[in-house]
Amino acid sequence: MNISTIVSNLKDLILEVRAPYDLEITGVSNHSSKVKKGDLFICRKGEKFDSHEIIPEVIEKGAVAVVVEKEIDLDFPHIQVFDSRYFEAKVASLFFDEPWKDVLTFGVTGTNGKTTTTVMIYHMLTSLGEKGSVLTTAVKRILENSYYDDITTPDAITILSAMKENKEGGGKFFALEVSSHALVQKRVEGVRFDVGIFTNISRDHLDFHGTFENYLKAKLHLFDLLKDDGIAILNESLADTFNRKSRKITFGTSKNADYRLGNIEVNWEGTRFVLETPDGLLRVFTKAIGDFNAYNAAAAIAALHQLGYDPKDLASSLETFTGVEGRFEVVRGAKKIGLNVVVDFAHSPDALEKLLKNVRKISQGRVIVVFGAGGNSDRGKRPMMSEVASKLADVVILTTDDPRGEDPEQIMEDLIKGIDKRKPYLVLFDRREAIETALTIANRGDSVVIAGRGHERYQIIDEEKKVPFQDREVVEEIIRDKLKGRKYAQ
Repeated sequence: MNISTIVSNLKDLILEVRAPYDLEITGVSNHSSKVKKGDLFICRKGEKFDSHEIIPEVIEKGAVAVVVEKEIDLDFPHIQVFDSRYFEAKVASLFFDEPWKDVLTFGVTGTNGKTTTTVMIYHMLTSLGEKGSVLTTAVKRILENSYYDDITTPDAITILSAMKENKEGGGKFFALEVSSHALVQKRVEGVRFDVGIFTNISRDHLDFHGTFENYLKAKLHLFDLLKDDGIAILNESLADTFNRKSRKITFGTSKNADYRLGNIEVNWEGTRFVLETPDGLLRVFTKAIGDFNAYNAAAAIAALHQLGYDPKDLASSLETFTGVEGRFEVVRGAKKIGLNVVVDFAHSPDALEKLLKNVRKISQGRVIVVFGAGGNSDRGKRPMMSEVASKLADVVILTTDDPRGEDPEQIMEDLIKGIDKRKPYLVLFDRREAIETALTIANRGDSVVIAGRGHERYQIIDEEKKVPFQDREVVEEIIRDKLKGRKYAQ
């Protein structure tokens, strides 16, 4: 691809071109560590770092041209644009030959359930013999290749590159979890979706969006990115917010829902429910535990049914779906010490409430919850989470989550504001100690819930420091030592 191709396709996004039109571009990058010879490097001004400042470095690494969004005194091929992030999404789509055009694309957003719903779609399609890829917070798999990072929705270049790899490898579909941050930061502007799913909405990320209205608006933007014949699948509670031309399909429990859930039953083995579809009743079972997973499954089934898949085949494939790492993940080894232990990603008041209600519903003994709150994020939700925990758990243990540079003492003060002081609670800053304490004070038959971090493998202390820490692994280590009859070594 050369500069001329970029200009002719994206001229409405460009302010000025100071580069030879026949200059050949062999790659696109936005991070200095990824620059290769022949790249077009895209400069962006972020909250903490402005990559315009490292132009000399990327030139030295082999970039043949740069994209800027402000006037610079530079005697080097460059393109000035109105919005670097938007331009990045569009030029990445152009460079990677718009791979979304030739595969089924799914975009899933919502406060809760994004990851599980996206992975359910991937599971059902692959169970039915289809070949494809999935990118979510917890599961990243491009055809046969899996990898891990802690990003929910990657940048536009990563997404479009993965889509092209999927297409060239014979993939027929691509399922993508889409965060509100990604929608605001234009990471998916270069993609068009066959199906967009909006699972639900409740308070979260107001530190970023400012208001709940802005948060909702960001989520709804997913439906602006549908293909001309795209389908919008959304929770019936959101039906009135939808004012697009696309076909709208709803799921929920009322008689007005296109896919109506009923008779939801949850136990430690999984979740059963009846789904009334346009083609009749469907009995569904999944090993993923929680009534919220019935809703996730309904959304996923609705999406694929609307594309022509047999709902009975979809229900059959879900029987082998065991859930997603860190989402109501039952630590099976805990049964050896007589406990039920659940690790979950819940980090908003609504998610924590749904989690604890489900655990309470299927537990015989007490419910003990361990959780904290992420640093440099919505402070207003912290006391709300503690209030929920005090109301629904028998014992609350407040601990550290990912401080991300914020003072853990301040985070804890915010959490304590919501605690019901008449009920048992502990404050233990060391997360490992908090988990061990919960497992120690629990009696046989009790349930211990460890919330907030789910699948995450590192605890982020600040910008410079992150330490290996995965809740499930810590639980398993403590259980092994308890079975050996000795205290866990600190």
